[in-house]
Amino acid sequence: MASVNARVSAAGLIAGSAATLAVGFAPELVPLSFVALGLWVFGAWGFADEMGVRKPLNRAGLVALVFAAVARILVLLDVGNSVVSGSLLYAFALLLALLFWSMAFLHRDGRLKIAGAVGASATIIPILALIAGHVFVGVGAYWGIGSLYGGLSSPMTDTPRIITIIEVVLVVWSLIAGTALWTGKIENSPAQ
Repeated sequence: MASVNARVSAAGLIAGSAATLAVGFAPELVPLSFVALGLWVFGAWGFADEMGVRKPLNRAGLVALVFAAVARILVLLDVGNSVVSGSLLYAFALLLALLFWSMAFLHRDGRLKIAGAVGASATIIPILALIAGHVFVGVGAYWGIGSLYGGLSSPMTDTPRIITIIEVVLVVWSLIAGTALWTGKIENSPAQ
């Protein structure tokens, strides 16, 4: 049976990620964006706690989550010239957090191991594309990273497609992790 922490965390993960995707970056919805982000961070913190925050992959996921949350806050507040760099950091850090937590699933049994393999596969390709876009600007533009820069050069009134895709990955991952939490498949076990 799942603990109260696991069930509350599951609800936070699922509701927060879905709300984050739904409200996007629309200026008139910034307060709701903060609520959605806070709810997702709350759920992710509880998830990491249930997975075992003393374990390096879970801690690394939390650190990446902090970077993603700070970057999203900077973009939402439109601090200075933070739209492009903040959006890139948000995308990269969010994917990195999901990668670390998916890798942590690989250390579990059964369906969680399969979910970890799928999650790691779904996050590693966009991470590599973002890195390639930074290292090889021409190659990045060819693969579509240039569209992220171009779409973010003006004030953000709509969510760029690449961020939407990454947030869809977040919602799917949160549904899997939240379901595993809710059903008691994830419990803090020092042996793992």
